[in-house]
Amino acid sequence: MRDRSSDTTHRRALERKLGRALRPDEVAHHENDDKADNTSSNLNAKARSVHTSEHNRSRGLSKLRAALRMERERKRLY
Repeated sequence: MRDRSSDTTHRRALERKLGRALRPDEVAHHENDDKADNTSSNLNAKARSVHTSEHNRSRGLSKLRAALRMERERKRLY
């Protein structure tokens, strides 16, 4: 199982920047793809579905693999 403790650091930093809590369907996106860079200028909120599709497209995953991954993520969240 993945260690989720580091996931909360960038979420909290983005929530401070936005002045509100992230919605369950939002993720904190690192603009420069450096997960260690939690500066406010590097963090933006994105809809989970948009974020996933952008990363899938940039990684060149097939539509089937991307759909399966999104379905697993949806089941994990609910």
